[in-house]
Amino acid sequence: MVVENIIPIENPLEWKKALKGIKHSFAHTWENCHAMFLTTGFPTYLYTYKNGNIRIICPIAERTFMGYTDITTPYGFSGFVGNRHCPGFPSHWDGFVKSRGYICGYIGLNPIFEDISFCKPDEIYQYHKIYIMDLTLTISELFRRLSINRKRELKHWDNSLSKITIDREVLVEFFLRHYHDFILSRSASKTYDFSYKTLSFLASLENVFIVGIQIDGKIEAVSVFAHTRDMGEFLFNVSLDKGRQYSALLIWYGIIHFKSMGIPYLNLGGGVKENDGVDRFKQRFGAKQFPLRCLKQVYDPKIYERLCRECNADPNDRSGYFPPYHRQ
Repeated sequence: MVVENIIPIENPLEWKKALKGIKHSFAHTWENCHAMFLTTGFPTYLYTYKNGNIRIICPIAERTFMGYTDITTPYGFSGFVGNRHCPGFPSHWDGFVKSRGYICGYIGLNPIFEDISFCKPDEIYQYHKIYIMDLTLTISELFRRLSINRKRELKHWDNSLSKITIDREVLVEFFLRHYHDFILSRSASKTYDFSYKTLSFLASLENVFIVGIQIDGKIEAVSVFAHTRDMGEFLFNVSLDKGRQYSALLIWYGIIHFKSMGIPYLNLGGGVKENDGVDRFKQRFGAKQFPLRCLKQVYDPKIYERLCRECNADPNDRSGYFPPYHRQ
């Protein structure tokens, strides 16, 4: 018997219980989704599906436009994940979203934990690539896979350790004080304009790890990571001028940290655009490249088309931002 449910963000205990036994990323957790809710204010839920021994989950957030509701996955690499294949799942999902009156949905997918049996092939779109470190390899093998330039940067690793600090109190203070100025200086997308409440909540979590560079008693750079037992995530880097040269050092520290915890992967993410500076920076760690995919789903074609036309957007163009009317 199929049982579908949605667990609201106001119920963290049930949310956490539903994740047990399913491999998932930090983006699936109540902690991440609550943090994103503190910025967006979107009603946020964990969708759950059960059919015998098969279980599937996916976080969703509701957005409204002209009185109609669509859904998206909260920020991060989440999407549908489950404990086994289920080719019949897409038809059940289709019935669920239509029963909720949703118009369309943007479902991001996690390249490590995604299961294509949960998806209709014609709804899958690739829009980026990301880099994931295999932490089951030895430290020697991980180092061997680094680019020549990256090896050169880490050549004096032992001498650089004196600059590294994990003093959480001073690192959090630096991170919260400089985050918004830093992303503004990088002309970052509005996607990264998280509220102070979001940032401070993330920085308070036990499954968020912060490491920084301290020179002459002053913090110059921090890197922020998160994790579940199944995967680590590189979330943010914030630095002052003197700290920029230590970005690779901080990530390498994160690699060693998560490997010591027995976590099998570290997701470095990708660039803002393909082959930009951030993308090339992550390439040089020798991580495996994965295609980043999403689902662009339309549940009510007539209303979806009308909403697109209202904004002079082409309802048949799925190549860009989805749904296009939220881009206006």
